[in-house]
Amino acid sequence: MQKKNKTKSLPDYKIIFMGTPDFAVPTLKALDEANYQIIAVISQPNRAKGRKQIVTDTPVAAYANANNLKLLQPESINSEEMKNYLKESKVDLIITAAYGQIITEEILEIPTFGCINIHASLLPKYRGASPINAAIINAEEVTGITIMQMDKGMDTGDILHQVEIPIKVDETAGELFDRLATLGADSIVSFLPDFFDGNFKPIKQDESKASYAMKMHRDVGEIDWQKSASEISNLIRGTQPWPGSFTFFDDKRVKVFSAIVISQDSVSQIYKPGELISCDDGFTVQCGKDALKLGKIQFASGKKMDSSICSHNYEERQKFGRVKT
Repeated sequence: MQKKNKTKSLPDYKIIFMGTPDFAVPTLKALDEANYQIIAVISQPNRAKGRKQIVTDTPVAAYANANNLKLLQPESINSEEMKNYLKESKVDLIITAAYGQIITEEILEIPTFGCINIHASLLPKYRGASPINAAIINAEEVTGITIMQMDKGMDTGDILHQVEIPIKVDETAGELFDRLATLGADSIVSFLPDFFDGNFKPIKQDESKASYAMKMHRDVGEIDWQKSASEISNLIRGTQPWPGSFTFFDDKRVKVFSAIVISQDSVSQIYKPGELISCDDGFTVQCGKDALKLGKIQFASGKKMDSSICSHNYEERQKFGRVKT
């Protein structure tokens, strides 16, 4: 809930920014370059990454360090130490973007103007962890960003500002991620003057239209060849670059990075889902409806390549996929 406005010039408002991954960096950068008074940046603790388990700065932490911004990385934002810090800081507004921790109502009420969040969907659709992936996997034609007033729920607060964009036909989740990260940054900077002036109308979310985007995990990307070619294509695009899509061939795992939908006359379909229709100039695989011509693939322990490079070694009717138990 927004508290009483105290008239100040924009640079005089004390802002704390909370964010962790790449998605949050353009917003932090935009606020910094717009000369807002960022009194602290809060990010998740740095974690070990990669095969060598090297401790690496979060993207937001890296930006803060490179630009001489005060950086805090508490294990819990809700600790007594952080509560005391936030109260003593006399912060006017907390802005979050993909921070990654649940923030309690007690902390949400500390800033003069509360906390606002930049969410990568058109709320109330796709609350939760992976709205960008979900929009592509579910064949949405449009998406966008929502600036919302945070409350104790999961992405349930009042909508303050929304911007809609179309999803491109062949766009991957990674490509859409980049566009929405930029859109979020541009939108928050343009919206903040109106926000501080009270020149906006909060909109309650319609709970009857709410949906949730589950957290991505590696098994999400397994291809079910019983599904239509369009559904599988959306899954491939919606899981790029992570967690990625995959199938099995001769009991070996195969990563699939891209594919093209091949329309068919269903009356003439003679192949079973998962069967190779053609090995000419790449793998063309039968789906529950229509077919997919595989583009970039990678066999286990092999290199990423176009399927046309290896498809001549195989024959029609060989089968992709595995029997699920």
